[in-house]
Amino acid sequence: MAESEGSEPTGRLFRSLRAEGDAADAAVPALTLDQAVGLRTVSLGTAVAVLPPVLPPVVPTVEPSPAEDVFVDDEPAVVAPAPDETAATTGRRGAHAAPGIRASGVWAVVIGVTVVFAFADALAVGRTSLGWLTGLALLCASVYGAIMVRRDDYIIAVIAPPIAFFIATITAGQLTLPAGGDLLVSEALMIVTTLGNDAAWIFGSTLVALAIVLFRRACAKSES
Repeated sequence: MAESEGSEPTGRLFRSLRAEGDAADAAVPALTLDQAVGLRTVSLGTAVAVLPPVLPPVVPTVEPSPAEDVFVDDEPAVVAPAPDETAATTGRRGAHAAPGIRASGVWAVVIGVTVVFAFADALAVGRTSLGWLTGLALLCASVYGAIMVRRDDYIIAVIAPPIAFFIATITAGQLTLPAGGDLLVSEALMIVTTLGNDAAWIFGSTLVALAIVLFRRACAKSES
């Protein structure tokens, strides 16, 4: 409560509209109710401080670059193995895993054993041609080749014996040539004589190999 400012003293005591107490009862209201409502700078009642609303902290949004979008948005690619390569690898393994020896193994065994024993036969004292030692070696090698050869190479076991004996004749048979005379005539005579004398061993070994191969083929068909 106070006297009005900016005017001459009137001796009166002014109060606000809501002042209370004994002094307030004797004082004159500074403003009427209508004046207080009309003035914008005057508010009724107890002033209440209005605080600004509390806002959440602003977090800056970082947008991914186009290059990052490729890795974030795209699904990972799944690379499947090529079926053709897998099948080819399996097929090669299956071929290598087939039981028995290959054609090259049959050639090596039949020809190698026959030629080695043919040289031993030709070096024997007084030999004029290859004999039973060469024939027996041919028979044993042919039986082994026919038993051990793979199914896909059956024919090799049949044709190997006569070829093996012929190679033994033209190699180890040179040691049985007589001294002197025409070389070509002696060579031809030696080949014909050797093959004629050992025809039983040649045909016998070939027939035995053929019989073994046919028996193995029949057994394979019955199992399948």
